[in-house]
Amino acid sequence: MKKSFALLMLVGFLATQAYAAPHKPKVAKATLEQQVGKYVSYPDALKPTQKGGIVVVQFRVNSSSEICQVAVFSHNEQLNSEITRQLTGAKVEGYQTDLSEFVQQVHTVRLRFKA
Repeated sequence: MKKSFALLMLVGFLATQAYAAPHKPKVAKATLEQQVGKYVSYPDALKPTQKGGIVVVQFRVNSSSEICQVAVFSHNEQLNSEITRQLTGAKVEGYQTDLSEFVQQVHTVRLRFKA
């Protein structure tokens, strides 16, 4: 009786392991705002005033996963052109699977600058 119970438990254990999915550690995916933020350095336009602030940026992602058609919304034209220059052509990850949807979509992110 003990042998058949042990054999039954062994078969049950092996059967559950055969159908179990392997454990994959979850890696936190960087948000679009974080990805864009890593391409932008503290702008020269803000250095004389040593001010921080929030700038809103809109853009599209092309078929090569590059940022294009950048629009920066601030009153400082030098700041706008500097951020546009830094972001145009930068690659973003996570949009390779179905780019047809994202090529048409306008993405909006907020960039925070600290003095």
